[in-house]
Amino acid sequence: MVNGSKVLKRMNIGWCLGSAGASLIELLIAMAISSIAISASIHVFSSVGLRFSAQHSTMVTNQDLRLGLDVLCSEVRLAGGGLLGGDSSFLKAKSDEIEFFANLSGASTTLTQVAEVGRQDLPVEEGAGWPKGKQLLVCTVVQCAWNQLAADGRKQTLTLVTPTAEQLPVRSAIFLLNRVRYYVKRQDDGTMRVMRDVDGGASTLMGDVSQFELQYLDRDGRVTTDLSEVVRVRVAIQAGRQGSRLVRDVAIRM
Repeated sequence: MVNGSKVLKRMNIGWCLGSAGASLIELLIAMAISSIAISASIHVFSSVGLRFSAQHSTMVTNQDLRLGLDVLCSEVRLAGGGLLGGDSSFLKAKSDEIEFFANLSGASTTLTQVAEVGRQDLPVEEGAGWPKGKQLLVCTVVQCAWNQLAADGRKQTLTLVTPTAEQLPVRSAIFLLNRVRYYVKRQDDGTMRVMRDVDGGASTLMGDVSQFELQYLDRDGRVTTDLSEVVRVRVAIQAGRQGSRLVRDVAIRM
């Protein structure tokens, strides 16, 4: 009986050792398969991540493009006609550059007394904070005339560079103007930026632009080079080489 028990124990030990050896091989095979699966998963996740990152970057770029275009269009729309005594709303109107005066801040005031011909100091409701050198638009019921501040505005007085050429009635409106310029700046790497310059302070409005084109349309919708005939500006812009291309028509407030 004793010998039989020893034999059974040896058989059990042998079986266990053999079983352990087979489990190790299976474990190695399983680890190899797992490694391949994990590697494939990492590759898939990496590809998905790169694709998502590219889509997110494109989405942000397109969003910035739309926001920048909104700013440009809203300000071009404010370009007023006849600000410099002429018929054009623009100082410059090229395919890649546009410059004009506009009341961006909405700042305005009115005369509190009649201003006789030849007067330079105008009595107004509120002129504090209007900087020297700023352009003004002085409007009666009949017409508007361009002028400029000879000194910083005071609370109830604005001093003009050019004396008034006609009598201005009480409640005549005076608007503070900004000189606005949009233009393309080409980088050394070939990319373009759309720049926004307000009163001499320039900043990038839209970067990495592959196309920026301005067209000037008359009342019949035809492209014109006669600035006195321009009633709409067509803006075409594209972000990057594969980004969205947007086209908008901006009606000028006459």
